[in-house]
Amino acid sequence: MADSSRKQANEFASSPLSKRSGYLSTPSADSKSDFAYSGGALERFVFATPAFISIFMITFVTFWGARVSPALTVVFICCYVSYGWVKGIHSAMFSLFVGIPKCHAYRDANWHELAKNPEQKSPIIERTFGPQGPVFKAGRPALPILSSEGLAEYQSLTAKFDSLYHVCVIPTYKEPLGTLRKTVGTLHAQSCAKEKLIVCLATESRDTEAPEKVKALLAEFGDGLLGLFYTTHVLAEGEAVGKSSNTAWAVRCVKHTLVDTWGFAPEDVLLTICDADTYFDVQFMDCLAFHHAQDPMPYNTTYQAVECFFPNIWAVPIIVRIKALIDSVGFLGQLASPFSHPFPFAIYSQSFKTAIDCGYWDVDIIPEDWHHFLKCWFRRDGNFRVVPVFLFMGNDAIEDETWWAANKARYTQAKRHAWGAIDLAYIVCQYVARKDRVPFRKVYKLFSHASEHHISWTLYWVTVMLGSLVSTWINPVLETYPFGIGLRKLAMLCFLPMMFATTMFMIGDFYIRMFLLHDRRHFEANAAPMWWQVLSQIQWLLMPVADLFFGSLAGLDAQLHMAIQPTMKYEVSTKVSKDGGLKPEGGSSEYQSA
Repeated sequence: MADSSRKQANEFASSPLSKRSGYLSTPSADSKSDFAYSGGALERFVFATPAFISIFMITFVTFWGARVSPALTVVFICCYVSYGWVKGIHSAMFSLFVGIPKCHAYRDANWHELAKNPEQKSPIIERTFGPQGPVFKAGRPALPILSSEGLAEYQSLTAKFDSLYHVCVIPTYKEPLGTLRKTVGTLHAQSCAKEKLIVCLATESRDTEAPEKVKALLAEFGDGLLGLFYTTHVLAEGEAVGKSSNTAWAVRCVKHTLVDTWGFAPEDVLLTICDADTYFDVQFMDCLAFHHAQDPMPYNTTYQAVECFFPNIWAVPIIVRIKALIDSVGFLGQLASPFSHPFPFAIYSQSFKTAIDCGYWDVDIIPEDWHHFLKCWFRRDGNFRVVPVFLFMGNDAIEDETWWAANKARYTQAKRHAWGAIDLAYIVCQYVARKDRVPFRKVYKLFSHASEHHISWTLYWVTVMLGSLVSTWINPVLETYPFGIGLRKLAMLCFLPMMFATTMFMIGDFYIRMFLLHDRRHFEANAAPMWWQVLSQIQWLLMPVADLFFGSLAGLDAQLHMAIQPTMKYEVSTKVSKDGGLKPEGGSSEYQSA
């Protein structure tokens, strides 16, 4: 099978560019659109649950809890504050002391050389793959790799690495040509681009300018890629506008062309889904192939790079910037920590075989990255995980013509991210349907981590900041309760460790920009003068404001909307293209990262 697939791939590579590029309009005959939700009573009940929990907890700390049980109110608020700084210190420490050193090691490694000479020491530590089985290590002979049928194939790391090809699908809607040019340019710069990388631009039928943009990109980059295709998604009945339905159509069309027509083996193709403004590390595809080649469970894995919003960080409003910095450093800490449960976000990869086996992408949902991971997780009966790839991938932070417009667009994006709480219903319904195959403890752990992200953090600011203030107005006895200190002063004392976490976030942000991203293409992370970068650290005082608007309020907005009417109209926003002006778009972090 491997030799046959390689022969077909070689024929594809040696064919004229006209056959390795162009318009794909035919999906695979054995694929179909899948819908996540059926509108059942259990679904609707769980849709409303996040809003109910949020309202219950907010009213408890701000109103009736202070009257019914002052002691319980004090304990609850102080425990919640402590939970927040424990999580903050945890993310900051693992980002600073584990994530950054690993990013250095990954940046400095030559991944192509490591694959060609597996005797060399790899930056991949035992924790990455160790629990799932043996890995290639320095001084150890070639190990068997599990085939797609679960059989051991005695294939060396180098042979497996050489057999892999890449397909990168870029969903886009009215994205400026300048932005697409930068994204495809970073793919064109991959060391394996001409021999191994196929790019597919997934456009929408509503974007009438897309064919001209694709034509321009093909003329500029076509010769430097193994293939460059594009698809046009026509929204069908029941489908939701957004990245998921577009991706589902594009991947099905790619499957028809590469697998059904050209004979590529799905297990030899790695599929990467990204945003339209994704700026890749030049070694990403080689690093990804290296990970996959020595993964003992390669078809039960989603690979997640370190996403950050540093490329245009000094061009966005200060509140948007603070939230972007928190998300960037915090996401690195989440990937680096063995105690966290990482979920894929915006830019992720997996075997083409995994995508096919798990039924592609559902077409009626907005939060495509989390949802597709959950779908694969249940299709693999809970035996599915995220493996981090410690290379930075850049996405532009929200930028617009005016300060007000940029903040409004960022709020819309935050609400769309918070819409991911709808997948709590998906977890519950999938467990009910598969409880004979999926252990309850695994589902409980998965549900707890998802709930923490979508409910606990959403409530944090309102609970600890507003709750400690309003509850003392409702019941003045809390001004001296407990121990004569007073709830407000006690809450402030509990908040002091958060200053330590914030300091580590500041150091992590500064170090990443200065020493890990300083020479990356399309990154303007250090565009501001040094004196301004140092002076502007006072901006972190606005962190509570950023969390209020882009965390709590946006989350509550999404939850109430979900409880009343669980459908969401997709709203495009505007982003600045540095060489193409301002155009409305639905791409980048808007179109994809819900």
